[in-house]
Amino acid sequence: MKRIIYTVLAILVLLIGISFAFQNRQLVELNYYFDLKWSGPLSLALLASFTVGVVAGYLASLRMVVRMQRQLVQARKEIRQIEQEVINLRALPIKDVI
Repeated sequence: MKRIIYTVLAILVLLIGISFAFQNRQLVELNYYFDLKWSGPLSLALLASFTVGVVAGYLASLRMVVRMQRQLVQARKEIRQIEQEVINLRALPIKDVI
């Protein structure tokens, strides 16, 4: 069910993006540092800036994701060790102390 919803949502976003591109075909000129210039459609400039933002956000969050994965591996290792200790404790013979 989630897959269907995500597919419909992706198609809807794609159609909105295509209609936006058709409605914004006018040329814009972008000036960069060192006297670099680019002239092209507004929709392409916006798509490029959106893509750069997504990549920057992904790279910014990558450090935290890697750190959390390391913590998860360490926690799983500790769980296995504790489970082994419990198994060893259950295997100990019980002596009657009087």
